[in-house]
Amino acid sequence: MNKKEIRQKILKERSELSGEFTAAASYVINGKIMALPEYEKADIILGYYATRNEPDMSRLFHDAISRGKKVYLPRVIGKREMQFFRYLDQKDVAPGSFGIMEPVSDEAFPYEKYTGPDISENDKDVPILIIMPGVAFDHEGNRIGYGGGYYDRYLSMLGGVPGADTASSKGKVYKTVMTAYNMQRVDKIPAESTDIRPDMIITEE
Repeated sequence: MNKKEIRQKILKERSELSGEFTAAASYVINGKIMALPEYEKADIILGYYATRNEPDMSRLFHDAISRGKKVYLPRVIGKREMQFFRYLDQKDVAPGSFGIMEPVSDEAFPYEKYTGPDISENDKDVPILIIMPGVAFDHEGNRIGYGGGYYDRYLSMLGGVPGADTASSKGKVYKTVMTAYNMQRVDKIPAESTDIRPDMIITEE
């Protein structure tokens, strides 16, 4: 199957998951990420607001904020770009692009501080954990999103990925975790050169 066919198949199957399953699986996925050393060390969490039966990350956000970590969620800016804005609690979101809840805060994540050849060693020591959704994945770590390429473009801008023209020469300043249910795994995803593999993929299993 091609990417479009895989996307359609998995989205349909995921939409049919019960609320009981998604709540229980989300709880487990949250716990697994919170147990990661990368989460423990992170000062900044770039997350997402769950939609279309995605794993719900609200438990992790509450824990992160209680520990003094800064949490940011994405907002679509223009046609093909997204930026991350500060999230503190449920009252900080409202329906945005594509009907997805987006942060209403004006406090944007200062991504410019972590990109470019002039990035300082001190800034590199500020761990950023990016928790990203996805539609499907395979055993090689390839990921399919919703087809807009928002995360591929954003991570390329942050640098540290093939083809990036920003911070790649100094190494990336973040780790990426894709959340998914085990039923989203497929045998093979036709990967392209512009696709970015997450560092980790965490499911309920």
